[in-house]
This record gives sequence, C-alpha cells and structure tokens, in this order.
Amino acid sequence: MTYPETAVAEIVNRTIPVQLDNSKSENEAALKRYRHIWTPDIRLLDGDGVELYSWQGYLPPAEFAARALAGLGQAHLRLRDFDRAEAAYVELLKRFPTAWAAPEAQYYLGVTRYRRDPEGNELLHQWAMLRAKYPGSEFRLKQSFKEMP
Repeated sequence: MTYPETAVAEIVNRTIPVQLDNSKSENEAALKRYRHIWTPDIRLLDGDGVELYSWQGYLPPAEFAARALAGLGQAHLRLRDFDRAEAAYVELLKRFPTAWAAPEAQYYLGVTRYRRDPEGNELLHQWAMLRAKYPGSEFRLKQSFKEMP
C-alpha cells in the first residue's frame, strides 16, 4: 500500500486529505463536480474547492511522494507563494532526483524563481539544468522554445 508509507504519509499530512468512496451515492455530487473517471483520483484544491493540481492512477510510494511534492509546488506557485513552491520543488529534486516528477520540478523551479524575480537569470539556469539532467523529458521539450533562433 502506498498511503501508509512514511515518505507518503509525511507529505500527504501537509494537506487536509479527504478520501471519497466512488461507490457511495453520498459522494456522487463531488465526483460529478470533478468529473471523476478513475481511481485513485488525487486532487489538490484550494479553500474554495478550485483544483490546483491533479493526477489519476496508482503510483508506487516513492513516485507518489515525488508527485505529491510536485503538486504542492504547483499549488503554491498558483497561489503565488513562491517560497513554499520553491521549497517543494527543491525537496523533490533532493529526495527523488530520478522520479518521473523530477523534470517537472526542475522546470517549475525555474518558473517559480522567475516569477519571484523576473530580472534574475534563474529561469535559464534551471532550464539548463533540466537539459543536462533530463534531456528526454516532456519538460525538456517544453522549454526548448528558448533555443529556437
């Protein structure tokens, strides 16, 4: 099981976790609101129920923990809490550098630092690290427009 694993539980407990049974009629309104199609269906929401990040399907513990950190980073970034977003991405890259979510963290670490200081060169620095560490990733492709003539 993924959820009881220490690394996963520690990250999930930074949020207010809610689990809905998709077979219970009392959960139908929430499942319909978020257009639930598959389990597990993980969503990070703000206080108004606005989705800030989501993913569907099983992940083993280390990949789940990394994805959860990516989600926390994205949620904080969307809420313009750049310090907490940066902390989540840095933690992901230190603890789970080979996880599937690591290229996403590298990409958005640059975006986070750019949003905080558009005059700095951290965006290009982080994207250079992305090119070096994760050359075959989707997020490497997303930043490749910066190399076009």
